[in-house]
Formats: sequence, C-alpha cells, structure tokens
Amino acid sequence: MKITHVNVRIMHVPGPGGHSPRRNWIFVFIKTDVGITGVGEATTEYHEQAVASMIEAHLQPMLIGQDPTRIEFLWQQMQRRFWWRGGVVASSAISGVDQALWDITGKAFNQPVYRLLGGAVRDQVRLYARTDLGLDNFSDEVRAASAEGFSAFKIGYAPMKGVFDDSAQVDVTLHAVEQVRQSAGPDLDLMIDCAGVFSLQSAVRLVDGLKSIPMFFVEEPVNIDTPEELARLRQVFPGVRFATGERLTTRWAYRQWLEQQTVDVIQPDISHCGGISELMKIAHYAEVYNVRVAPHNPYGPVALAAAAHACAAMQNFLILEHCRLRPWFDDVQEIGPYVNNGGVSLDERPGLGVDLNVDVIEQHPYQPLPLSDYRDRWGGVPLL
Repeated sequence: MKITHVNVRIMHVPGPGGHSPRRNWIFVFIKTDVGITGVGEATTEYHEQAVASMIEAHLQPMLIGQDPTRIEFLWQQMQRRFWWRGGVVASSAISGVDQALWDITGKAFNQPVYRLLGGAVRDQVRLYARTDLGLDNFSDEVRAASAEGFSAFKIGYAPMKGVFDDSAQVDVTLHAVEQVRQSAGPDLDLMIDCAGVFSLQSAVRLVDGLKSIPMFFVEEPVNIDTPEELARLRQVFPGVRFATGERLTTRWAYRQWLEQQTVDVIQPDISHCGGISELMKIAHYAEVYNVRVAPHNPYGPVALAAAAHACAAMQNFLILEHCRLRPWFDDVQEIGPYVNNGGVSLDERPGLGVDLNVDVIEQHPYQPLPLSDYRDRWGGVPLL
C-alpha cells in the first residue's frame, strides 16, 4: 500500500446562532492506491492557511509513494528532514497527517486505533463541557451541560469590557465562579481557564479566593512562556491542581515543565502536539512524574475521535475537553464518536471511526477569525 495523494479542506464554523466566526476546522485527507482514505484534523486558530500550505506544499511530496502504515518512520521524516524544526504550524501539520496515518493503518488491519495503541485501559473516556452554546451567562451554560449528562464543566475568566486590568479582573472572575458553583451544585467538577492573563501577584489573590470554591483544576493562571511563575504558585498552593500545556508542541517542549515539577496536569492538543503518536509519548513521559493528562480539544469531530482513541489507551488520562459547536459538529460527520452521558464510548469500527461529509465542508469555506486586542489603561499590550 502506498500514499497517492494528500489534501486539506478547511471548514468555517460560526459561533452560536451563526454569528461571528468561531473556528476553521482543518481536515486532512490521505488517499492510498488500495482505495483506503485516512482522515485527520490539524485545526489551528489564525494559522489555517499556513498549516494547509505546509501539508500540501511541503509534506505531501515527502509522503507520496510511501507506506502509510510506517507511522513512526514517516513522523520522524516530517519532524527531522526540514532544517527548521518546531513551531505550531509545522507541528499542527504533522499532527493532522499523523492522525490520518493511524486511521489508514486501523482500516488496513481492520482494527480500531485504540487497540493498535495497546488496547483500552478504561471503558469510557470522560469529557468536560464548556461555554459553547451561546446562552446568556455561565450559570445557564453549566445547567445545560449538567442536563446533558456532563459531570465536569470549564468556564473562562469572565473578561472585562474595555481596558484590561488584571487586578480588577480577579474580583470579576471570583464573582463569576461563585455564581457558577451555586448553579452547578456540589457534585459537578468545575474548572477555570485563566488563559495566562494574570500576573503572579493577581494569580495568588485569585487562587486564594478560590479556596472556598472547590475546583477540579485551575488552568494557566499565569503567563506560560516560562514555567518559573507557575512553579512558584504551585509551591504557595500545594493543595490546588494546576494545569497547562495546550500551547506546547512535542515532547521536547514539555521537558522543562515536567522535570522542574511545575504542573499537576498537562494539556497537549492532538491537533498541535504531533498527533496521536506524539500525544502518547508525552503521556508516557508525564506518567514518570505522576502527572495526569487532560488533552486540550476545542475542535472538530476528527480531533475528538483521535483524542478519544489515545485517551482510551492512556494510563494517566484525567479528562478530555469537548467543544459542542452545534449543529456543525453533527452536520459534518456521517459517522463519528458517540458522545453520551458526559463521555465517549468507542466501538469496533476500524481506524478512527469517522466519516465526513465533504459537501458540508465545501459549503462552509474559510473565513478569517477576529484577533483579540487587550490593552491596558496606557494603551500597551499586557504580558498575557
């Protein structure tokens, strides 16, 4: 079996109600000379065209004529044959291709991908929901998620309008979390994504204020360009579970975070970190340090399926993010992962178990996403 063609299709996904642009899902299709086609997802905000070009203009010539079941061999070529390594564009491109290669290999051997990874170590992959439905407030969102059967929910930091002030933002965020906890009740696991917007001093005040509001984990409370500030925060609050890592790619980027014992939960993204192959390596590396894995996954159905297969076979898995962008999520997949009662149950379908409707993809062409623009009171850009 040989690879004959690699192409990318980008699908624009609006936000709730079909208003502002929310995502551009990047789907990778790899065809073979025996009629098997594999699909992967390389969704990357703001760099969609660069990722697509990396795949079609640079990776495709390398892949044509090669055996798609030699996944590790092809991964190493994609990683090492170019002089410049690293960066989210190249890593996301590799991630999408890698997922498609696993899909082909599973179909070729008539086995689901999780079985090729060593077999499932759990019966269901637990998911957490997010504020994706466009409802009036966080409390309405958490009640809707709970009614759908989700046992865990993550909110953002309730950004202020106008000038950004991280000290004032602490009070806004704590008020929002208190309201959500009251709406969620005591049994729902609650998380907060701080997106790295707080200074160390403000983060200390925020986490201290959260002590009376049980949190499953606190994500990116400080700038994540280096691990030192999170390490200091973790020393101050040893009873709090801190998470980070969605913006890190490949195992090499995680090295200092793990070896310096900076974090309790890492969040590699299967569409950025290097695909299924690399996510499993990162997870095994983290297991040595007793660090749990909660993959970042606010993307489409192929990313969900690929992540679910990896998580099913991952010993130190904690929980998986799920983005409920409706109706687009259901419209684009003819067959896909079965989400029920707050989790994903995988069956015996070979490969990733996903089939996409190409017509739906083509009916929703790429649209650029708006950039965030935080400014402090003097017009400068904060150290987010």
